[in-house]
Amino acid sequence: MHNYIIQGAGAIGSAIGGSLAKTGFDVTLISRKEHIDAINSQNGLYLHTLKGIYLQPIKATDNIAQCSIDSNTVIFQTMKANDTQSALNDLKHINENIPIICWQNGIENEAIVSKVFKRVYGGIVRFTGTMMTPGKVQFAGSGKLIAGLYPKGKDTLVSTIVNDLNSIGFTSLISDNIMQDKWLKVLVNLISCIKPITKKTEDEPGKRIEICRNVLKEGIQVLKKAGITAASTNKTEDSPENMLKNFSKALSLADGEGQGMQLKNSTWQSLAKKK
Repeated sequence: MHNYIIQGAGAIGSAIGGSLAKTGFDVTLISRKEHIDAINSQNGLYLHTLKGIYLQPIKATDNIAQCSIDSNTVIFQTMKANDTQSALNDLKHINENIPIICWQNGIENEAIVSKVFKRVYGGIVRFTGTMMTPGKVQFAGSGKLIAGLYPKGKDTLVSTIVNDLNSIGFTSLISDNIMQDKWLKVLVNLISCIKPITKKTEDEPGKRIEICRNVLKEGIQVLKKAGITAASTNKTEDSPENMLKNFSKALSLADGEGQGMQLKNSTWQSLAKKK
């Protein structure tokens, strides 16, 4: 059984790590001091899900050098993409063969990490998590996760990781071309940022929908012009063209809605915290 280190454990990383720990996996969260202090002082991480509220005991530290790392260790990176390089600097003491899974949004993280580590994987998160307060995260309790070998392909390890994630309640899939899937997620991210920055149009949803549709359309045109393929390699997500056709569904996924909870996406949380 693998042991997991979640580096940059905010809402998403804590939700995944807490779920793994709840099912019996050896997990350590690496995060900001205020989040770690809250977890350690209350003897666990609070997980607010559709099925209930749980206080999950879990190891947590703000210093990855304190972690025990061996050949069974897998590191999940879940920090913001702009923090990837600084997070990588914290891993200088770690063997270059330790596998790293980049779950961040964006398409540069894997390339940055592959300059230092030999076993790099891309990951895509298709659920919304909210940091309620330090030590407390809210998410539906499930969601979709996609992983694949970088820059493309699959291997035994990614199959094992996906099986582990399926076993804890996530719908987890393997991508044969993770970067094509990541470019598709870029299109979703384009429209997910519109709601947080257009608060004044909440009473005029038609305007927001028009803005989102135009942004998505332009994003698709830019990728085509650049010769970049954005696609769901396992055919479980709409193509860019179908995202336009089924726009209400795409907008719901981008907003993190339809899960029976008042969840705020990462863009909204960053703006609220003035990051």
